[in-house]
Amino acid sequence: MNARDSLGNLTGVALTTLVGVHALRTFLSMVVWNIGEDRSSTELGLIALGFWSLGFLAWPIGRWVGGSRPELRFALLFSALYALDHFVSHPVITPAFGVATAVVWLWLFPTSLAALGRREAGHVLLPGILLGLTGQVAMQAAMQGLDLPVLHGIRAGAISLLVAVLLCASILRLNAVPSTAEEYPNWGLAAVGPYLAIQLTLLVNLGRVQSLSGWELPASAALVLLALVTACAAAAWNAPRTARLVAAFGAVVLLVRPAWLEGSGVWLLVAVQVLLAIAVAGVLAPTPGRAGRVFGWTIAAALLLFALIFLFYSRYEWPQLWVVMAALAVIPVLVPRPLQPAPTFRAAVAAGLVGVVGLAITIAGGVQAQTVGTALKRSGPAPRELTVATYNIHEALNYWSLPDPEAVARTIETLNADVIGLQEVGRGWNVNGGPDLLAWLRWRLPQYRVVYAPMLGDLVGHVILSRYPIKESGWRHYPRRASRLSYGLTWAVIPTSVGDLLFIATHFSPYAGYEADRAGQAGDLLDFWAGRPRSVLVGDFNAVPDEPAIQRLLGAGWLDVAAPHGLDRTFTYASGQPHERIDYIFSTPDVDSLAAAVPPTLASDHLPVTARVRLH
Repeated sequence: MNARDSLGNLTGVALTTLVGVHALRTFLSMVVWNIGEDRSSTELGLIALGFWSLGFLAWPIGRWVGGSRPELRFALLFSALYALDHFVSHPVITPAFGVATAVVWLWLFPTSLAALGRREAGHVLLPGILLGLTGQVAMQAAMQGLDLPVLHGIRAGAISLLVAVLLCASILRLNAVPSTAEEYPNWGLAAVGPYLAIQLTLLVNLGRVQSLSGWELPASAALVLLALVTACAAAAWNAPRTARLVAAFGAVVLLVRPAWLEGSGVWLLVAVQVLLAIAVAGVLAPTPGRAGRVFGWTIAAALLLFALIFLFYSRYEWPQLWVVMAALAVIPVLVPRPLQPAPTFRAAVAAGLVGVVGLAITIAGGVQAQTVGTALKRSGPAPRELTVATYNIHEALNYWSLPDPEAVARTIETLNADVIGLQEVGRGWNVNGGPDLLAWLRWRLPQYRVVYAPMLGDLVGHVILSRYPIKESGWRHYPRRASRLSYGLTWAVIPTSVGDLLFIATHFSPYAGYEADRAGQAGDLLDFWAGRPRSVLVGDFNAVPDEPAIQRLLGAGWLDVAAPHGLDRTFTYASGQPHERIDYIFSTPDVDSLAAAVPPTLASDHLPVTARVRLH
């Protein structure tokens, strides 16, 4: 195989991987938030598995309608759906395209692998996956934490169309050639599922790396890209089986305790990425032989990927599964099998170039935002009159549960608040489409200082935005009760001209069936507050005004800021058809309520609440 063909095959795998990440994240977010919202985890899992299982029909559909080049026909169909999905944002069409795109990708992937096997080019699978993940990370970093699955419109459509054209061009080059090589089992392909699961939930998850390290986006992206480039180089080493076994053991051991990865331990992610590449290089590949075996083991990979992702998020993150994912990914190393020919270093060079470009754009955008933010942020103590607000942004999903982060940002800007409490801010959940909203909001709204507190796992929580300096801040969880979900409060102390302001943002347990939880959480909040003066409390309390939780707060001395302005019965949920009041701003008696409003917007399923207050 000449160098040109090798590079073409590598590009084909890389692009198939990149769009596969997008298809998976779009599928998960549409099923969880649009099609199956408000259903139990079991119901969600069954609904998602039902749609996902349609992807297992690649073999019969490819034989019936695929002709001699099923991978090319599937690539054309996928590309059309992929581009249209990003051009259009519609309550019905977008979820339908999201599901269809994932299903067709599950048809495209095994047919492409079978074509690689026929070309005796299976050795490009691992470096191609690593190169595709490099492109994904570089693209998301360049977008300051957003990801293509949550973007729609002309710009997103143009980007997706370009990617789709490049994908089709690369798949076109995967022509079948006669093979004289000895046949080997393709069961190692099943490990692709766990391998991708650990990549998406840990190794290339920018929100996760920021959470573990405490670094901001550029530094975290640099670490991930360094790991990927190094892994691409390591994959070119035709290591002896003993070395691969040692690497497999090392990768699994490093993940036994997730706490090892925190702080400076985040550098262990580089070691895990490289060790996995050494372990599976040459065995994680399709070989010449019967195409049906490739399809069968790819179905196993898809099932493992689905099961591991859903298990991981069923507990709002399950870090202990990382060691299971790694162990399943390296199982092929345990069985003796001739290695595929070692790939060249083209993947490492290409990954390095892609990573440098993406990182350069990230840093340039960050510098520009920092420059703007320096001019817009207020210095010195805050004035005694302030505008405060609360807003549940619903993971940047709008009233129809379609992603629209820009609408959320514009809504926050129109509130023109000095201090804002945000709920449901995600930073890398694949089931939410994968965006790091914390990093993006920090870039998109440079006029604010940002405090983040993890609540549902490490990657979903509260944010406090403040135009004025923050003296100190922190957060705490409420004890887990019947809902078994981890909720809590975030706080910040903001110096003002008349003394410190204590600003508290919170989120109580879900509405249906958990009234006792919320009453208990109100007590926990009161214990934290401990009667401190000049305090403002905001949040999504998931409680109507007559509920014990709200009455307990009022009985302890908190004042409903909206009530003096006739808004004590104004509904805040759901934004398109408001029928409940569950979002509030409270204050202590030494804070006067000058004005209040519930601005209309469909950017989230909640309406924001704002108030103008004067401190004494």
